[in-house]
This record gives sequence, structure tokens and C-alpha cells, in this order.
Amino acid sequence: MVEIAESCLNVLHQHGLSSVQFQFCFERAKHDLLANDMACDAIVAEVMQSMDNRPDAATLFGLLLDEARMGIENDSPYGKAFLENAEKAIKARIAAGAGEPLHRLKIAGLYRRASLPVPDILMLDPVGENSTDEIPMPDLDGALAVLAAEVEAEGGGAYEFFSGLDEMSAGMPEDAKAAFVHHLLSLDNPFLERCALYWLVSGASLTREAVAAGLRERLMRGKLEPETLSYLPIIRGWLSASAARAAIDDIGKLALRQGLAEVSKQNRAEPIVSDILATTADGVGAQGLTIVGKLQAQTFVAMILLKTGYGIKDAFVMALLHE
Repeated sequence: MVEIAESCLNVLHQHGLSSVQFQFCFERAKHDLLANDMACDAIVAEVMQSMDNRPDAATLFGLLLDEARMGIENDSPYGKAFLENAEKAIKARIAAGAGEPLHRLKIAGLYRRASLPVPDILMLDPVGENSTDEIPMPDLDGALAVLAAEVEAEGGGAYEFFSGLDEMSAGMPEDAKAAFVHHLLSLDNPFLERCALYWLVSGASLTREAVAAGLRERLMRGKLEPETLSYLPIIRGWLSASAARAAIDDIGKLALRQGLAEVSKQNRAEPIVSDILATTADGVGAQGLTIVGKLQAQTFVAMILLKTGYGIKDAFVMALLHE
């Protein structure tokens, strides 16, 4: 089975991720790679050495994590087996001295990208880390500026930026992540403000509270964007009773007193829905919704994937180009 893993890595290196050769190789080998502990250990060994020097191993590991997640969702035994084998292999490598803290953060990001919980062994522990080891930390604001430039250069927006940051911070303890997100909102950058809204609906409670507190501080400094303010009542409907929701309510009251609530609604176009199509649920409880509509002169198609026991699994909007 180790030979199968090496073969997949070779094909990936020679032909690339999107090549027919690799796709064919991966489809044939993925179930064996997921089920066999020796193959899993070989891939993890490559990933734990260096993701920078061995990007193909990280790519293959990420694909297998994604397959494992889908296997768990579809009640297939191989998904759980692979995750257990991977965690054992990671623990063994860390016990042997591999995997520095920043490298573990990158591996944790692969789990987050696959929508899987990050194993505890990959979470950074500021107390438990060896204090004699100097951990090189990049300039935070500089790293954010570089990442934002890369996202914008590729035509991405706030969600793509959020996804990158969410992966980068996947191995942080929750209090550290909350402080990180709060710092984002202290920077004078409306793009980061919009990015933080995604944590308001997807983060843990401590992170959501940090976002809400940061938004309130921006409002008090007169820096909160009207567009952001207009989204908060919508987002509030997704939040359960919590300190974060109470803070959002407080922001709304403060905005009303300052006369900002009406300003946020001005010149905001409302979408017009023209058609909704739905598929019947398949054998594993998956169902798709397609929504066609217009926003001003722009036609859009929204796709939503629902799954029994999971709710909304995926959602995205495509803007249609006009000739």
C-alpha cells in the first residue's frame, strides 16, 4: 500500500492536480489509501517533514481528508478509520520530534479546509510548548497585507480572505483566535471588517463575541461601514441567544441613536427572485436548491446543498455575464 501512495504522489508531481492522469490514479487508489494504516502513515510522514518542500504530499493528504469527511457523512467505515490512523501517525511523528508549532498550524489548516475538527495534538499550547525553543512569528499586519493582496490579485473577495485566515488560525486555541479576530477589526481596513462578519456566523462563541465587540468599537470610532451595518440584522437572525447577539442588538440601538441605521439602508438594491428549482433527496439525504434572480441589472444563480442531519452543506452565488 505504501507503493500506491508513492505512485499517486509521483503522478501528482509529474502531471498536476487537475490532470486526467492524476484524477484517474486517485479514483483508483483512494479507497485503498483511506483504509490502509501503512499508506496513511507514509503520507503523514511526508507531510510532517515539510509542507513547503513537499506540497504534493500536503495536497494528497488534503484530498484524503475531504474523502474521509464525505465517507463519515455517508456512513462509510473508511472515513473514520483514516482519521484515526492519521491522528495516530501525527502523534507518533510529534512524539519523535517532528512538526514544529508553525508547521502544525499549516497541517491544522488542511483539516479546517476539509471541514473537519482539528485534532487536539495539532492545537498550539502556549503553556505546554517548550519555552526554550524560539518560535519565529511573522509580522502579523505584514502577513495580512500580503495575503489580502494575493486574494485580490486572484479576483477573490472577503469570503476567500476569510477562508485563508480561518485555515491559518485553525490550530490556535480559541482565546488566541478571538484575540486575532479582534485585532483584525482594530485595523483601518473595511475589507477586514467584511471578512470578520463570516466569523460572526461560523466561529465559536468566544470568537463571535470578539467580532461583535470589535464591530461595536468600530461604530464608536465612526469607522463601521454602512454596508456592514445593514448586514447585522440579517446575521442576527442566525444567532442563538448569546452574548454576541446581545452585542449586535446593542450596536443596532447605538446606530439608531446616531441616525446611522437609515443611512445603511439607502441605495441598497434588493434582489428579485424569478425562479426556484429543487431536486428530490437522494439516498443519503442530499438535496439541491437552485435560485435564479436579478440584482439591479445583474442576473445571478444561487446554489444551495442541503443534507439530512447537517443542514446547509454548501452554498454559493454565480453572477452571469451579459454580452
